[in-house]
Amino acid sequence: MDMPHAALMRSELSADLGENVAKLKAILNAGVNADAHFRDFMAGDARVCVIYIEGMASDQKINDFILRAMAEGPSPKGAAGVEWLKDRVLEVAQCDAERRVEKLVRGVVTGMTAVLAEGCDEGLLLETRGYPARQVDKTTNESVVLGSQEGFVESLRTNLTLIRRYVPSPHLVAEALTVGTAIPCQVSLIYLEGVVRPGVVEALRARLKQVDAPAVRGIGELQQFIEDRPAALLPQMLQTERPDRAAACLMDGQAVVLADNSPYALVAPVSVFHLLHASDDAFARWQYGSFLRAIRFLGLLISVFLPGLYIALTDYHMHLIPMSLLTSIAEARSGVPFPILVEILIMEFSFYLINEAGTRMPRQIGSALGIVGALILGQAAVSASIISPILIIIVALTGLGNYAVPDYGFGLGLILCRLGVLVAGALFGLYGICVAAYCMAAALCGMRSLGQPYVAPVAPPRLHNCDILLRLPAWLGVHAMPWAKPRNWMEGDAREA
Repeated sequence: MDMPHAALMRSELSADLGENVAKLKAILNAGVNADAHFRDFMAGDARVCVIYIEGMASDQKINDFILRAMAEGPSPKGAAGVEWLKDRVLEVAQCDAERRVEKLVRGVVTGMTAVLAEGCDEGLLLETRGYPARQVDKTTNESVVLGSQEGFVESLRTNLTLIRRYVPSPHLVAEALTVGTAIPCQVSLIYLEGVVRPGVVEALRARLKQVDAPAVRGIGELQQFIEDRPAALLPQMLQTERPDRAAACLMDGQAVVLADNSPYALVAPVSVFHLLHASDDAFARWQYGSFLRAIRFLGLLISVFLPGLYIALTDYHMHLIPMSLLTSIAEARSGVPFPILVEILIMEFSFYLINEAGTRMPRQIGSALGIVGALILGQAAVSASIISPILIIIVALTGLGNYAVPDYGFGLGLILCRLGVLVAGALFGLYGICVAAYCMAAALCGMRSLGQPYVAPVAPPRLHNCDILLRLPAWLGVHAMPWAKPRNWMEGDAREA
């Protein structure tokens, strides 16, 4: 079903100013919308109409550079009046002539100003955006100890400026695209020409153009439309709120997508190792970075397999547990009325219930809620013989290992993988865990990110720099631009700038 006034939106301007203004008033619901302004006045001997949305456009820019300039300048000259205004009168840097009604309306509702003149079948779109926007501030989800403290904001133009500050190169390309059939969302496809593989840009551009949704509400929703396997548990693209990390990905040969009203950037293609690297790895000494990456990978393994191993060993393979530890576990569970699987599920649910409540509640009482949940409820559950003390340690280590994963979406996917391993261990013991691990490894090897293998360069094995599991010294050249290094994680083919 067509949107209201679809026929008017597809039409073009005529030389009759009254007819053109009537079209725009009908589309913008001028009789109802109090903030849709149509300013009619005489510029010399010609009748002119200035159209803008109050609050979206800057009143000062309109007064100083449009109304005053036309009042003091010469009159438009008949059918060539638009070009006359553009070249001789208006003092606005971005000024484009447009005949299509849809383009004029899209510009006006995003904060631009349209100027229509009598006898002209074209209008002018002028850059006068002046709506309030959040200033560049510290990141909230990707905190670092070393490195830049700036984060993306909701303004697409500001985010583009931030990236250009970090990559001041004439080879940086930012293509303007639009997604959404009914309510368009401005999107920017960014890449470093000569560094990114041409197939990556073409594939990402084609997927963005194929998005057939009435509206796209943010970069997270856009990712679900363009990733290779939307049904997979793990994300195949990287979301980051850090312009320095997005710039580093550009210099590594990846492409970045920015969307208006979204304070995140989307990076593709990525491997599973990109999702486990932190932003400040490159700023720390290589010994520290390697140690922290090892801790991160160990935390991932603990998060996925520790609860499953605990239930498998205590239910099926007790002979593998030292007698003193087995006795301690038996004594701790002697008064617990639930099976181990039910006990773990209760603790897992309680842990993430507290985490979700702390996230959604006001910041002032979120920390207090965490203390109440972790100390009072945990201690009360142990005292009431509902939960064994050792299980609290197991669940706490599991949660800490999950929080060590830098990417939020990847961490949520690991939670679901952990539940699968837990059920496999409860049903079949260590054999079930081995089968679950094999299935997860096979699924990872079968996944792709924008056509590139998800576990590259490990599977399939490829020549690459060694900065994957370890953080090698920068003076070895492992962070050089792809045109200076003949091998990278995607294909490793020699390329020239």
